[in-house]
Amino acid sequence: MSSLRDELTGVQTPKVSYTLLCPPGWTKLPPSALTDDAATASALQAMKGAGRADLVLEFRSMLSRLKSSLRDRGVFEVYVAPEREGAPMPAIIAVSPFVVPTGVTWNAALARLAKGGAVEAAPAEVEMHLIRRASQFRDDSAAVHTDELTYVVPVPGGDQRRALVFQASVLSVDDDNSAELARGLVFTCEAIMSTFRWVPAA
Repeated sequence: MSSLRDELTGVQTPKVSYTLLCPPGWTKLPPSALTDDAATASALQAMKGAGRADLVLEFRSMLSRLKSSLRDRGVFEVYVAPEREGAPMPAIIAVSPFVVPTGVTWNAALARLAKGGAVEAAPAEVEMHLIRRASQFRDDSAAVHTDELTYVVPVPGGDQRRALVFQASVLSVDDDNSAELARGLVFTCEAIMSTFRWVPAA
């Protein structure tokens, strides 16, 4: 049955879903699972055990920002890498909807998302745009690095203005082992996204 929006605009909303192939150990979760007590307990316990009250406060602040970001972006599901060496959520892929504003071209919308960065054509069997970013938080004794891959995948059919955004975030600390693990996780996220396929909605 068509929606009122379809009838008024004459544009049929495409009924599609998607599939991704993830390595063993990766799980798909609702976004609320990222910030619940079970997901954060081990990290908080490790910080408290190390006597790092400053990191506990920063971690709680980060969780609050993450919760707000997930809500504001409309994230509806996340893919989470398995925990390694006590590091919770070393990599996640958050999925959210995106609509190009009326009067804005796709190129302009992608440029806004990139915030001055480059927009690549991702290697995939469907149209997919990729924006890469890196950032870090540093205090007197440690640094936490974040590698971010933002994939924008236009939804086929319909009004050609809708997309799904897959934001992959990989965390690492300032040491060689963690940096090597992060590089492997970035490669894994790229491999996961290369398996993306549109499928008819059930």
